[in-house]
Amino acid sequence: MSAVQAVFQLLQGDDKAGDIVDQFLRYRTAEGGEAGMAADADRPFFADLVRGVEADLPALSALVEGALAQDWTLARLDRLMRAVLVTGVQEMKARRDVPAPVILSEYARIAGQFYQGNEPGFVTSLLDRVGRQLRPDEFDGAHGGRSGETPSTGT
Repeated sequence: MSAVQAVFQLLQGDDKAGDIVDQFLRYRTAEGGEAGMAADADRPFFADLVRGVEADLPALSALVEGALAQDWTLARLDRLMRAVLVTGVQEMKARRDVPAPVILSEYARIAGQFYQGNEPGFVTSLLDRVGRQLRPDEFDGAHGGRSGETPSTGT
């Protein structure tokens, strides 16, 4: 969750990833993550994700946009949803050590912490589509054909 919060801050456009990572690691860490990051968080993993989003944001955004329903654009999604999606896509792309189903589950859980509606399902559906492009070997026969779903929300 802290990586999504950091990417949200990155998408605000005022700070660079390195500054945001330093801020989280130095000042926004507490037991339970109340300050932004849990004290026992995997710090290198967090830093790699946030810096990776910054370095590859145009490509990550293109992957998200390509997985949206036909009449949807990335600009139509709120900044928090964009942060959830590009962070999830970055993890799907760069962290082969994390199984795709774990990524789908984790980002749906994160979306559920921020949103009250259909957004967790939307996140799962979109990351499923992107995951099938990036990691087809992990999706053969998995998730029972969800790749054809159309997202019902864009918030």
